[in-house]
Amino acid sequence: MEKEDSMKGEESIGNGSRGGNRSRGRQGKRKKPPKKSRGSPAGLEKLLNPHTVAVIGASNREDRIGGIILKELTRSHCLLYPVNPKYQALRGMRCYPSVLDIPGRIDLAVITIPASGVPSVLEECGRKRIPYAIVVAGGFGETGEEGKRLQDQLVEIRKRYGIRILGPNTLGVFFPHESFDTIFVEHGDKSLAGGGGTAVISQSGSVGIEALGLASNIGFGLRTFVGLGNKCDLDELDFLRYFAEEPGTQLIAFYLENINEGREFLETCSAVSRNKPIVGLKAGRTASGASAVSSHTGRLSGMDLVVEGAFRQYGILRVQDDEELTDACRALEKCPLPSGNRIAVLSPAGGYGVICADFIEMPHPRTPLAMARLLPETEHRLRYVTLPFASCHNPVDITASASGQMYGQAMEAILQDPGVDILIGLVFWSPPGIEDDLLDIIAQQVRQTEKPVLVFTTYGPFTDRYLLEFWKRGVVGYSSIERTVRAARFLVERRMQLERFARES
Repeated sequence: MEKEDSMKGEESIGNGSRGGNRSRGRQGKRKKPPKKSRGSPAGLEKLLNPHTVAVIGASNREDRIGGIILKELTRSHCLLYPVNPKYQALRGMRCYPSVLDIPGRIDLAVITIPASGVPSVLEECGRKRIPYAIVVAGGFGETGEEGKRLQDQLVEIRKRYGIRILGPNTLGVFFPHESFDTIFVEHGDKSLAGGGGTAVISQSGSVGIEALGLASNIGFGLRTFVGLGNKCDLDELDFLRYFAEEPGTQLIAFYLENINEGREFLETCSAVSRNKPIVGLKAGRTASGASAVSSHTGRLSGMDLVVEGAFRQYGILRVQDDEELTDACRALEKCPLPSGNRIAVLSPAGGYGVICADFIEMPHPRTPLAMARLLPETEHRLRYVTLPFASCHNPVDITASASGQMYGQAMEAILQDPGVDILIGLVFWSPPGIEDDLLDIIAQQVRQTEKPVLVFTTYGPFTDRYLLEFWKRGVVGYSSIERTVRAARFLVERRMQLERFARES
């Protein structure tokens, strides 16, 4: 795929005639925007949820970035203004030779042209008094001296005009609630991505998008995705502060390779994490990783031992990879926090219950977990609602002969035990008594309890389908026992974190 339209005749940008009718979305008609949430801070609103957008380097070719982004944005509520001197019109909208030819105000410019042409175009955006620009192209500070010189020019233009820049070398923004998407690569089923409260801030586009793609297949409550790129202007601190106040954001997750203003960032995290969980993936843990960070971003990475201690001290739940990041976010957004660390396991297969118990009690540097001791009354009740040959001690094995109704009744009995803080349910779809209504049976028990319930399920190629169906019903599930137990650790760690904050206040 070619990265962007070359915009032949680039030197003539800004020399076109002004005037003409304003383009109004696809087919010349503006879609009515969804009602915005009240109380949202104004700081970055025109970047993350703009009203008017100029796509500079727009194209009619869907194998070029300018064409892909223009197509994606036609699904949004924005007023779109394609900019490219090669075209008179694109997708039923008038195409302008220069951003200066567009009548009226523009909230955001999405610049998709090659790096060499960006400074002159950004200068025009500044003259147009456009408040925000997304610079998609690479070839800046991450590539060498010439790239650094180009990036320095962007910074100078930013200072001169006050225009705020996301990037360069970025995928931009995905805000599914408004169908606003500047990402030019596939990132899962977008219809599954919205409806949640997790803001993802990623310095690496590929890491962030891979995480979203994986998670969207099994359910992920995304609020906003932001690709930071080279961070020549806007950085993690700007977005952390914004999402801390943005009422639709419940949880903040980030992938960073370096942190621009370490102390200020950590102090802000400490304040924010008292109200909203922060999950952080910081790369460059080893000498080789730190060296790779330098070549990837053109910046140095801090010592990892210092980072590890700082994250823990300032309220950041650190993860090691994109899978762990999305696993933690799914649990923290959807589940209530437990009162303690005592876990009960419910399984129709005894062997899996034993494996789960091993993972729970295995020493772990993050957070200790414990197998709950069930009350005699609970065990008696389990014997009453299950089969005579079921094992009613924790881990509870109701056997493969149990029905879905028995599973639900066993869940209810365990969740009502005051000695149980978390329930992990192991769910299999092949036993003779289990049918698809088990999804609804489990979801009903989850809705009726204030305790967190996590599910492990596996069913070959159909596993993701069932995990997604669980998610739609408000149940968080995972495809391995280890990941399920790990999610429980995050819930316990978050509870311990809040208790520490309360002691310190």
